[in-house]
Amino acid sequence: MHIQVDTEYLTRTTEKHIRRALKYIDSAHLEGLRAIRVIGQSPDDPEANKYPPYLRGYLLNGHYQHKFKHRPAEIVLYAKDIYFGVPRRLIRSRVATLKLARTLAHELGHHVIASRGFIYKPWEKYKPWNGKRDPYEERMANLYSAAVLEGMVKHWPNRLANYVTRITAYSLYQDSLADYWDGNYQSAAQRGFQAYMLHKNQDAGQCYRHAMEKLKTQSPSPLSDAEQDWLMHHYNATPRKKRRSSSREQEVLRNRKCRKTRKQA
Repeated sequence: MHIQVDTEYLTRTTEKHIRRALKYIDSAHLEGLRAIRVIGQSPDDPEANKYPPYLRGYLLNGHYQHKFKHRPAEIVLYAKDIYFGVPRRLIRSRVATLKLARTLAHELGHHVIASRGFIYKPWEKYKPWNGKRDPYEERMANLYSAAVLEGMVKHWPNRLANYVTRITAYSLYQDSLADYWDGNYQSAAQRGFQAYMLHKNQDAGQCYRHAMEKLKTQSPSPLSDAEQDWLMHHYNATPRKKRRSSSREQEVLRNRKCRKTRKQA
């Protein structure tokens, strides 16, 4: 297994964070994984990448690419999404390491399931991979990720980084709340989304969603015409209920359509 950073965005820093995170992961869980590959941003929705993350309402962070014929399995991380929310002054610190490790461990959980059929107990049951996410598998991957993070924060440098993450997210939330009551809904949405993505601050998430609803009707709008159009027609207030398909999922769906067309013919 090797680390492959295919982006000029924080190349050396990203490799350092990955190697630091891997120290807390069982090396046996990496077996069968060809690479951890890092690219700048998700290629699945180029149109969405034109807009600020808070307008999109979601971040993909990465995906697990299943083994397919002669193509080995690999984890793909999206650097710009993963680092979103981390203040620039902390981008080389363990605060960023923990944020990257959360996504890396989640995708590695999918690899463990794909390679041996379970994470913790052999009687775990998952739906066969068919291009769609299994909700139970997602929950188990989240548990695996949480366990990795729990092990990391037992060590004082990571514990300190986790504390800095929490107080930074809380400070951003307070700023978001102040902006909201001042009627600056764009700034409130930006800071609220940043706080939520940095540490899953639920209060910040609520403030963000309220600010986005206010932003829709604010007049005059601080957004450009293109941004207003995106907000009205593409913003997703419940991203967990409608996740964007990965390139592999789209490939599976295309193959299904092709098979159906051939059968009809």
